[in-house]
Amino acid sequence: MVTPCLSRTHLELLSRIQRLVSVEHTSTRIADTAYPWTKVVDPDALLRRAVSQSREESVELNPFWAASWRAAQGLDKYLGSIRAINQCRVLELGGGSGRAGISAGLRGAKVVITDAVPTALLVCRFNARQVEDRVSVRKLDWRDRNSALGRFPIILGSDIVYDPKLFPILEPCLRRHLEPDGSVYLSEPYRHTGDQFEPWMQAAGWRCKNYQVDLDDGERAIRIFHCQLA
Repeated sequence: MVTPCLSRTHLELLSRIQRLVSVEHTSTRIADTAYPWTKVVDPDALLRRAVSQSREESVELNPFWAASWRAAQGLDKYLGSIRAINQCRVLELGGGSGRAGISAGLRGAKVVITDAVPTALLVCRFNARQVEDRVSVRKLDWRDRNSALGRFPIILGSDIVYDPKLFPILEPCLRRHLEPDGSVYLSEPYRHTGDQFEPWMQAAGWRCKNYQVDLDDGERAIRIFHCQLA
């Protein structure tokens, strides 16, 4: 386990996190570089906690942010092909621990990473400490039509189209935050629910293309949806 060297501010942040969830310090590759990473030790424990709560449908209890998703790795790799991302303003939706947004920050973007889960925001802020001059972390519920984050030329999301019931909530959120002629890049691991996303978005007035990203891990490639308003 890698123990990070931390400032007083980051030590206080880590202490807040550890009061909520057990974490371990490790390292991963983001934007083709070794990057210090802090992850939840037992994501399944969060799932059990959410199931035991009477408010299990609340987005604030969503435990899935804590897992390490291949879709985020695929989006990280894909961002290396987007030259315009350098110095670009980028919004990440459903950022979880922050991998895709941090990747954009390492590639020179000015990034706002968002999530609706308070603990996810704390872990994400801690993970983003190496790029905090370029990456900020904000709470955002997609249902909030009064959010004041502004509009962005690029919006990112990894593994946020796993449930078709979320499409009617996600799509207006994308419209509210996307600049004219902007681009949305969403990654997912070829789930059958993902198969429904492209035709649904096209029916809602979007142009969509999709690309493959091979992670060279012997598993299925990651699908990237590139969406723009028609």
